[in-house]
Amino acid sequence: MTIARHCLRVQNAAELADFYTGVLGMKNFGTPDAPLLGFDAAQCLLELRHGADAPFEARRDHFYWKIGITCRDLDKAVAHLNDQGCNIPPAYQFGDIGYMTHLQDPEGFPIELLQQGFEGRAKPTPAGHPVGGQATLAHITVRITDLEKARTHCENHLGMRLMSVQPVHGRGFCLYFYCWSEEALPDENLEAVENREWLWSRPYALLELQHLEADGSVVTMPDPGKAGFEAIAYRFGSAPDLHYVALFDGL
Repeated sequence: MTIARHCLRVQNAAELADFYTGVLGMKNFGTPDAPLLGFDAAQCLLELRHGADAPFEARRDHFYWKIGITCRDLDKAVAHLNDQGCNIPPAYQFGDIGYMTHLQDPEGFPIELLQQGFEGRAKPTPAGHPVGGQATLAHITVRITDLEKARTHCENHLGMRLMSVQPVHGRGFCLYFYCWSEEALPDENLEAVENREWLWSRPYALLELQHLEADGSVVTMPDPGKAGFEAIAYRFGSAPDLHYVALFDGL
């Protein structure tokens, strides 16, 4: 089983698709009015759905946070995006998590760019688009406050596997990464830093849970009429049928 779709409700799917294809180098495997965007048709695709009456409002208490795109050479990707007028801050090594930077798309949806190797460990990039030719749509990040409920839903109901636990000391949260992979981890310790660059290099998407640890933390769930997260979809192997899951129903 793999995560095959990440579904967002947006204002103008066709116009937003132009950003993802023209600037980030994704391909549209759908239609102009119903875009399915990604770097590889066999990987997770971003499904844009019409219906929102305003851009997405990114807030720290929202259930939905971001997508994560992993790159072989992040500095090369950032240089290209800044040449396109994106005005992205320089990448930085965030603790022992990864070498990263952030931007927003034209409708306000956050995007994290994360190098597959830590700072100073860029990999050679293939020919092609400076971003799209080297990237993977790798992470779908949501926020939670009830860790036990979330883990029960992901592990017992969806049958997902916890691949990595990444405490972020001094920031009030911990990250949990889930998927359906059966690959052996480099280190069996789920908190091992040695697993992280390996994890960022996987050619499939992971569900990332940001657990807000502070007492009294609140997460605002999606409003069906507003721009934001709607669902993920998974498939069994190469089967054409997709199974859509509105994660906030279980988390």
